[in-house]
Amino acid sequence: MDRFVLQELRDRPGATQEIATLSAISEAEVLVQLRELNDRVKSLLGYEYDPLTVSASGGLKADGVAGLLRLNSGVELEVVPKFLAPKSTTWRSDFFLLAVLVRTGHLLLHDEISAGTQDRGDLATLIARSFLSLYDENARRSIRGYRRVTLGDFAIEGDVDWESTVLPGPDGFAVSRLELTRQNPHNATLAAAVQALIPEVTDIDTQTQLRLVGRQLASQGAPPSVFPPLPPRHASWQQAYELAQLIVTGLGLNLSEGRFTGPGFVLSTWSAWEALCEEVVRRALPDHSVRGQHKWVLGYRGETPVHATPDISPIAGDSAPLLLDAKYKARLGRSPSISSTDLYESLAFLRAGKAQQMCLLYPALKTSQELPLGEWRQFDQVEVDDLVIQGFEVQVQGLAQSGGFQELVAGARKALAPMILGPVR
Repeated sequence: MDRFVLQELRDRPGATQEIATLSAISEAEVLVQLRELNDRVKSLLGYEYDPLTVSASGGLKADGVAGLLRLNSGVELEVVPKFLAPKSTTWRSDFFLLAVLVRTGHLLLHDEISAGTQDRGDLATLIARSFLSLYDENARRSIRGYRRVTLGDFAIEGDVDWESTVLPGPDGFAVSRLELTRQNPHNATLAAAVQALIPEVTDIDTQTQLRLVGRQLASQGAPPSVFPPLPPRHASWQQAYELAQLIVTGLGLNLSEGRFTGPGFVLSTWSAWEALCEEVVRRALPDHSVRGQHKWVLGYRGETPVHATPDISPIAGDSAPLLLDAKYKARLGRSPSISSTDLYESLAFLRAGKAQQMCLLYPALKTSQELPLGEWRQFDQVEVDDLVIQGFEVQVQGLAQSGGFQELVAGARKALAPMILGPVR
């Protein structure tokens, strides 16, 4: 399997011809495959536009999507988010944490997941190691549940079918009873996830551990078509169970048609950025009720309220000392500044929320050497009367390194502290 790397929002000239050569097919066939892949991704993410576009010269560009996409049986497209460096050895780990956050609402903050996997560059291995780590944490408290079973037995224990007491079968009396068993749809989902990962993982040690877990979960039925919630007593399994669901359903993109097998992993980059910013601010401001997409009343149309919904509203009491909005689209090749559209939208947010400060958060495109992990660097500020709108670049490269997320939270806390205490003028 050949890996074809794209950087989001950057055109790769001659890409269709390169893919055709790698796939041993014509360039026209590559265009058809890209069309089919676009249709699948659009359906999954709810996009109205094509996330993969081809220029007249055969260049290929990705917009608003990132991940590992299987184009055909010989080529995978590896689309790196614009705010992660494709030449970095850690970007896949960073991406995986973002992907799981968006899909499940949880960050898998386990240093051992990324340790030793940077040189492998294998998303399936990172996913498998994460799953194994979560499984090992809970293996001693296996998911068990009661179910009613009917069997034949000469020892009467349970509810007896009294007709069989006159003419018992060769295996004994027909007895129905409740059993505490590991046979349940939750373990079936875990087992199916293991079986889906084994052929995809290239690391032998990880593959061996998966096979061991597979034997521990043996004799499970097929996974359910609708995943039932975990019983409250097994809440510690929640992250492992949610990750297993992602794996079973194709890790966000099911490409199991025809000869294509195994997972792809795709996400909407702008929604991933929004989810990450909200989680970071929530951790950085534990004394505030941080709400995403909170509806503030801007005005009325007749008697119907008109709402303004900034991405992040840290609320103390019944008011917000400031508002934040996660912005993704960058102005490549231009000096950084707050656009007129973002300015007018911010003013509406501030008026609705009765706040005086607005922070617009953009993903930093600089390397981690130029801008350290977690740092917020202000690039523009606009003042309108007593209202202040600030634009920040936020560095997230290195998120998955040991203590990386904590650094991201610490950087947010450092940047937000003076704004919470008083307006910046």
